[in-house]
Formats: sequence, C-alpha cells, structure tokens
Amino acid sequence: MASIEKLPAGAFNISRWSGGTTTELFIWPHGASYAERRFSIRISTATVDIAESTFTKLPGVTRYIAPLGDGFTLKIGQNEPEFIPHAAVKRFDGGEDVTCAGAGRDLNLMLSGAAGELIMIKPNERHIVRQAEFLFAYAVQDCRISVGSVQMNTESGELLRIYADAGETVTASGEAGLFYAQP
Repeated sequence: MASIEKLPAGAFNISRWSGGTTTELFIWPHGASYAERRFSIRISTATVDIAESTFTKLPGVTRYIAPLGDGFTLKIGQNEPEFIPHAAVKRFDGGEDVTCAGAGRDLNLMLSGAAGELIMIKPNERHIVRQAEFLFAYAVQDCRISVGSVQMNTESGELLRIYADAGETVTASGEAGLFYAQP
C-alpha cells in the first residue's frame, strides 16, 4: 500500500551564491556534501536574481532542470542557446560549460553514479509510478497529491517522499515535479 511522508521545510539547507539562492531539498547518501561534491542524488530549487548566470561545472553529474517561471535560455557547451519554457525539463551533462539567460525559479535533480529523472506533471494529470528506490513530489503550487487512495494536502514549496509500488498512479491537483532516483 502506498504512503506519503512530508519532509519538514525547516530541514532544508538554504545557501546564497553570486546570482541568487539554492534550497537543497534532499541529498543522498547520509553524510553527503554538495560543497565537497560527495553525493549520489541531490534535489534542489534555485532562485536566480540576475539576468545572466554561469552554472557550476560538475563533471560526472547528470543534471535535470525545469523552470518554474516564464522560462530561460540555456547555452550548454558548444550548442546553440536553447529556450526552456515553463515546466519543460532539460537534461544535460554537468561537466559542460553552461550559461543561463533569464531570472526566475527552477527545480533541479543532480545524479552522480545514480539513475533517475525529473518529470513535471500538470494539474490532474495521471502519472504511473515506475520502480525506483526514491520517489519525491515537489509542490510547485498549493495542491493535493494522491498516490492510489492516499492523499496529502501540500503548500507550495513542500517536498513529499512517496512510497509506492510500480504501476500505482500519482496525481496532483496543481502543478508538481516528480523526482525518481535509483542509486
């Protein structure tokens, strides 16, 4: 049977950087450190306050990012700049040079030696759960998140850990991000 656990917002680590703030929602394994680049899984949100920023290079890390505002433009390595619209998910190699044009908020998943994915779900959209050790839902807006017959009301910015079997259905009454991760 499915269950949902709300992670306390007070446990989130907030840090400032040259262009804004980052809120670390989850990092694994126990004792992991983003500052020391010792992690397998990291989930975060970022607020970018400047018009153009440069991402930290993270060789060996697969990154997923989804804008929560109007979108922004990423230039990754030698590729042409690409506009990433609201709630679209972009996957890229963390070892590339990346610049971002546009301020706003975003969701992030970083994987080092782990597999996973970030999926954005629209209000009332059904998502069939896949097998993974970690499944989280991030409430982009106040909403009710349901897994099978289990429901939990959330406020914008809250993170839920979902325990569900593959094949169960996740829905949210508002926009949400789903994070899968498998060490």
